Amino acid sequence: MNKTTLPTFRAKLYSYRFELLMASLLCVFVLNIFFPDNIYGGMAQAVYLPFQLLAATVLFESKRNLLRLVLLFAVLLVICRALDLFFIKNIQNELLLLYICFFGSVMLEVFRQIYRAHLITTKIVYAAVCGLLLIGYCGFYIFLTIEFHEPGSFNGLGQGVQAMNDLFYFSYVTILTVGYGDITPHTWIAKNATVLVAFTAYIYSLVVIATIVGEATRSKKKNGNGETGNS
Repeated sequence: MNKTTLPTFRAKLYSYRFELLMASLLCVFVLNIFFPDNIYGGMAQAVYLPFQLLAATVLFESKRNLLRLVLLFAVLLVICRALDLFFIKNIQNELLLLYICFFGSVMLEVFRQIYRAHLITTKIVYAAVCGLLLIGYCGFYIFLTIEFHEPGSFNGLGQGVQAMNDLFYFSYVTILTVGYGDITPHTWIAKNATVLVAFTAYIYSLVVIATIVGEATRSKKKNGNGETGNS
């Protein structure tokens, strides 16, 4: 591969960065249907985690300094994940911190690119979906951290690995404001974290939808004025 081919390939990937990221985030829901035993450390994660790491690095392609930081998080995440699976069984705290840092960084970069967008295109709609999905991911790891440090922080969780699956479900039910009531926060810190995640998703939805509708309306008016002037 020559020197010009690699930048061209990267540029091609970057042009599809939001599609890649959205696919990597959504594939978790599909894989969890076929591998429901353990979404946090089972077969499903072995498939979707490398996909998510690749999509994240593509997202930061235009920000080289931030890309190095995200690559560091990704490498540490892979190493700690391997150590946790095969050698060391007591690095859950470090793993959860890395997950929060990694997905938090990706989420903020998606927010930044949405904010800096001058035109509302299909890619920005994909980016908006990614932003909401990432809030759910971050909420999941925050809830998981709370439950690891203070067991019993959430009512209605299953035993062992099932508790992780339940918290993943609870995070998305929370940001979608469905609130079935089958899982509820019990401790004060869990209640505060739930409110914070739900509030973040609510404000995000309002702001992003308002921005997309506003920009689309302005573009429509501008195009309409242009057509009127030409007629």
